[in-house]
Amino acid sequence: MRARTAGAVAASGASVRRVGKGFATHPRIRAREVDAVGFGATRAGRARGGRRAARTPRAVSVGRGARAFEDGDAGVDAPRGDGGRRDDGRRAGGERERRRRSREIQESIGACEQAFEVLKIVGESADGFNAVNSVTAMYKISRLLTSRAGRLRRSEAKQVCADARFAELLEMVEGGVQQLDKVGLEHRRWAYQKLALPSEYRMKAALSIRLLDRAKDLQGDLMDASDVEVILTTVEEQEEVFNKVNASTALHRVARLATQRVPGQTKPSLDRAALLGDERFQTLMNMVDRMAGEMSMQGVSNVLWALARLEYPVQETLLDALSARAATQASSAEPKNLSTTLWALAALGHKPRSKLLKAIADQALIVVDDFRAPDVVNMLWAYARWSRYLPPSDRPMPVVQAMLDQAVHTMQSYTPYQLANLCWSLAMLDCPPSPRVLEYILQTVALEPGKLDGTALTHVLWAYGVMGTPFNGASSDFAKLLREAGRRAGAGQVGRTGAAGVLWACGRLGVEPDAKDTARLVDRIYSKLGAKTVDPQALVHSVWGVSTFENYSFDDKMKKEVLRNVHELSSTGAIGSVHANALRDSAEDSGIPLSSLDKVLS
Repeated sequence: MRARTAGAVAASGASVRRVGKGFATHPRIRAREVDAVGFGATRAGRARGGRRAARTPRAVSVGRGARAFEDGDAGVDAPRGDGGRRDDGRRAGGERERRRRSREIQESIGACEQAFEVLKIVGESADGFNAVNSVTAMYKISRLLTSRAGRLRRSEAKQVCADARFAELLEMVEGGVQQLDKVGLEHRRWAYQKLALPSEYRMKAALSIRLLDRAKDLQGDLMDASDVEVILTTVEEQEEVFNKVNASTALHRVARLATQRVPGQTKPSLDRAALLGDERFQTLMNMVDRMAGEMSMQGVSNVLWALARLEYPVQETLLDALSARAATQASSAEPKNLSTTLWALAALGHKPRSKLLKAIADQALIVVDDFRAPDVVNMLWAYARWSRYLPPSDRPMPVVQAMLDQAVHTMQSYTPYQLANLCWSLAMLDCPPSPRVLEYILQTVALEPGKLDGTALTHVLWAYGVMGTPFNGASSDFAKLLREAGRRAGAGQVGRTGAAGVLWACGRLGVEPDAKDTARLVDRIYSKLGAKTVDPQALVHSVWGVSTFENYSFDDKMKKEVLRNVHELSSTGAIGSVHANALRDSAEDSGIPLSSLDKVLS
């Protein structure tokens, strides 16, 4: 094999995180302490408190016969240390304090014997009121102003209603209506009626209860619907009944039905363009837009998931509204909703907001033990897609470390496809697991390569180029996946960027594919008639990868294609000095004359 410096593919010295769309150059890999008993658990991880620290590391064979972890196996812990525990404690403590204060307010309201005593609590503790506290205070006032005979003491009621604190309470009740259950809505209606508030308040209170009953029936119909047309017809006929839950459910159900594949068909039967152009669908989207600021975290995640699945051209204003709502609701969210929200926003190409990322990361660190395989994979995939926006650091984010820790402890539940995506995300985030975990993932994925699509297959090979070692590259499992990639490249079942990433990974690991597989991968990159020019990063990856092979060099046809792509990219300014220098470093060893390359670069 030609003597070349691994990793010189894209730059001399500094690594380039993501110059082009697809694959990144090799990021720095930090040294990890390897535990001879567990899967490379770090000392900091083993010292960390909490439930996971109580697990007893046990020796587990990860040889060719061992394919799954037992519950409780040691793994790469997220080294948050004492500071991480204090942060989690502060967050959990803050939530407990809010609940404690709400309970105290509720008890204080219940103990009041005069309406003005309730108003005093409103004046002193309004900032601690939640929706239940507000409606309880309103209901208590109305009861205290009602005689034993059921009559309103009008003179006292007039004084109470004229008090500025009552106006503040009324505003709080109206602001929290969407968070009330039927009992709360009934108390609101009774209080407004008894206090003889202006008719618009009484009408809204009565209507809320009627609509809630109808909305509950409507929710069942939406959940049972098995046809998009039925849902759209319901939107058309009962638009006035829809509440925030109905709107998010309807959109989620439409997306699921519209994108699911019927057995025997390769594509969904519903025409996406026709759906998005349907006036009834636009009515549904208008409802979602209008109600976004009132939705629960589950409602937000359902809407975002649907928009991502439908590849809907979402206005940034709606995404901003949904993101802002998610940030306020994340503190009580379940793992599935946290991960789905991030996954969908990343899939929609939405640039993350710091407030949202912090809110979701804070809650994820608290409920990390409840994350299932899809939740972990989706969460890390989103962070990987946003890697260019994340603040630079010598260590992975605590939430990324925590997700890796959870993945290691539940890895027996991961499918090959999930493991492949996990690998790609960890490589993008510069957060490699221990060598034994990498070995396990490679063995498991290689057992069923047919479970991977073309993207997942090339991603996992590329990820081992980033995080793996020559030991991984020399394994029969890597060779099996490499042959599968070559076969699919010949059938046009992998992408051009993916094929280039495979060649780069081979160079990084000191592996040379079979000549036929190499030719198929190269052909997939450069022999697609009428195709656009190759991505600059993919071009650099492919040339550098080929330059490390002993038994393959570009033939005359491929040289012309490579030079043609370089010329077109250079003429449009798509190739910068970093890419140009990387190409010069690898050109001659790949079979491309340096003089020819300089000519098209100039």
